[in-house]
Amino acid sequence: MKTLKTGLILFVLTTFVAAGCKEVSGDDTPADNAEISNLFSAAQEVGTIASEDIDEASGLVASRSNSNYLWTHNDSGGEPIVYLMSKTGADASKARLEGAQNIDWEDIAMGPGPDDAIQYLYVGDIGDNSARRSNLTIYRVAEPDLNIANIPSTQTLPNLEAINYVYSNGARDAESLMVDPLTKDIYIVSKRESQVGLYKLPYPQSLIEMDTAEFLMNMPYSGFVGGDISMDGSEILIKTYFEIYHWPRANGTTVKDALTEKPSRLAYTAEPQGEAICFSTDGSGFFTVSEKNSADPVPLLFYRRN
Repeated sequence: MKTLKTGLILFVLTTFVAAGCKEVSGDDTPADNAEISNLFSAAQEVGTIASEDIDEASGLVASRSNSNYLWTHNDSGGEPIVYLMSKTGADASKARLEGAQNIDWEDIAMGPGPDDAIQYLYVGDIGDNSARRSNLTIYRVAEPDLNIANIPSTQTLPNLEAINYVYSNGARDAESLMVDPLTKDIYIVSKRESQVGLYKLPYPQSLIEMDTAEFLMNMPYSGFVGGDISMDGSEILIKTYFEIYHWPRANGTTVKDALTEKPSRLAYTAEPQGEAICFSTDGSGFFTVSEKNSADPVPLLFYRRN
């Protein structure tokens, strides 16, 4: 593994903005003067994304079935497929979500659901750049067994569940999806407001009627593009294009309680259109990866816990 140099940050940012990648809102600026924490080390490139099918990685989550793997997906308009890769970016498998559509997939999460013995993939078709969609969808499907000798190169994930929802205070764009492993509640953080909104779809979510994502509070940040809750529920990460924020979560508190507190800001090697972030399964650190627009091959970065 090699430690990345941070001196290229300005060059990278200038390059991807000038190249005309997916528009970055004028509000997507560094949020505040939160203290920079040394909880995690500087970024290390642990590999590159091998699959040519992954051309606009927008979400990332660590497998619960096998800690050696990560799931990702492409952004809007792609096939309804999630891609499995190793922790070094090697191509492992792809899985079609039978019956799903990819209108604007923005994030992916992992967490519990109806069957306590199963871990589920949650895929967020939650993007809405112009805030015009009448409703949005989060797909939930059981993670397949990856502890087998030969993982199929292509598979279809059956028994897909669609959680259709609207926001309690009107349509908006969002790119951050998280599932609380302690309560099974789904959390969404909006993107484009000067103070983003935190929303909750409490468990159990309806699969028949339209769900309503309850507005919980505004947060004094803008431009959130991805987030994750650790497997044990004790930590939260949310990122913008420029910053990564970290919140601890005390025992007995809610996700909202944790996010009410001021976070630590983590050292971050900026990526071109970097939207995807997730904790490792064992909590030893976290991964980030960018969309492919101006970085080929795309590096997979790991920030190890100090």
